[in-house]
Amino acid sequence: MSVLLQNDHLTVTLHEDQAIVRSTRSEVPYPSPDDFIRVHTEALKVYESLDRAGLGHLIDLRQPPMNNDPGFEAATMRTRSMLVQEFACVAIVVRTAVGALQVNRLLREEHNDNVLVFHDEEVAVGYLRGELRKLGRRSSAPPVARSRSSNPAARPARVR
Repeated sequence: MSVLLQNDHLTVTLHEDQAIVRSTRSEVPYPSPDDFIRVHTEALKVYESLDRAGLGHLIDLRQPPMNNDPGFEAATMRTRSMLVQEFACVAIVVRTAVGALQVNRLLREEHNDNVLVFHDEEVAVGYLRGELRKLGRRSSAPPVARSRSSNPAARPARVR
């Protein structure tokens, strides 16, 4: 496992053996939309350095406090959407049913139908590994160099 980014709000790691990038949000709330955008712009630079088309992305949102402020959501929409683009498959893990509802609503609004929401991390990782196997990815040699853009196949957002 390689740590690609770590700050008060977010830790991004690459699990080479599984070809999975893991982005884990901490319990520290963002003071403002600008802070959210700054932190996730840093993460986006890390993601852009990877061959996302050959990687799964596990986003762990179980620790942070919920924030469904409409102003915050509107200000951060574009940045949120960029964080899931170009990965072969994406799974988001949430703690509560309310969290799943909120994440699914945001995914629908942002037309990110290729992302699935889970309550169980093991199930989410299993989903990512299965999707990567379907794509013919070998977990022993994950890509790390940036490739050209590709759009993953659309799948409906749903909770597992």
